[in-house]
Amino acid sequence: MLPIMRAQGGGVMIHTASMAGRNVGPMSGAGYNAAKHGVVAMSHSLNMEECVNNIRSTAFCPGEVNTEILKKRPNPLSQADLDRMLQPEDCAELILYAATLPASVTMNEVWLTPTHNRAYVAALGRKL
Repeated sequence: MLPIMRAQGGGVMIHTASMAGRNVGPMSGAGYNAAKHGVVAMSHSLNMEECVNNIRSTAFCPGEVNTEILKKRPNPLSQADLDRMLQPEDCAELILYAATLPASVTMNEVWLTPTHNRAYVAALGRKL
């Protein structure tokens, strides 16, 4: 991908990480946390290395998103919990926005979380 973007004079990449790419916690697990931290670091490193080639990278760090993978969790979530989460459309809108910014602008990193953030609620010691 980089050779193509260099040849065309620039481009934008958007890497989906997670809030777990910035916050370590037991909810996601060590492997997931490490992988998402790596995605964030890679995205920032690309900006450092490729800005001279007009190549931009965004690390997208969403909170919980209501996707099919949630149905595989050992403790099922209620429909009310799923409805309060980010929806795929929320993420798509933000990704489209980042992708269509002017070439002179880089959105280095962005967090998108639901207002009712289960990670924050859990950190407060409150019942989810």
